[in-house]
Amino acid sequence: MEKPSIYELINMVEQVNNASIIKFTEGLSQPIGISAVIVLSEVKKSCRCKPIDLAKKLGYSKSSITAISNKLMDAGYIARTEDQHDRRTVYFTITDKGNAILKEVEVLGQDYYKTIYSVLSEEELHQYIQIQRKLLNHIKNK
Repeated sequence: MEKPSIYELINMVEQVNNASIIKFTEGLSQPIGISAVIVLSEVKKSCRCKPIDLAKKLGYSKSSITAISNKLMDAGYIARTEDQHDRRTVYFTITDKGNAILKEVEVLGQDYYKTIYSVLSEEELHQYIQIQRKLLNHIKNK
């Protein structure tokens, strides 16, 4: 068997990711992208977080966090507050509307998980995640 080319590998990863994201987000009642969902979920976990901390934790650029958070604020999913002691410091918190869309995403995500990833065994899912992490760490450390 011939070794796949780098282009085949990258193309297949891209196709799987794109198809997965499209399939997942098309079931949402509101137009919200997967990056926004990821940011919103992290804001909820943190209760209150700084944009720079979000960027570091999620591996996004500061400008991406700014663009995503502006869309989330415009939609009413997050609120921006200033630190009482230092007005230059800004925090994001999730709103009731943000919690509601995340609940919808969770339900959709569980259905999606059952539908799409049921083709893989639990062991294969763990292996898949391990392989993705290994590749990501290798790419980041190069």
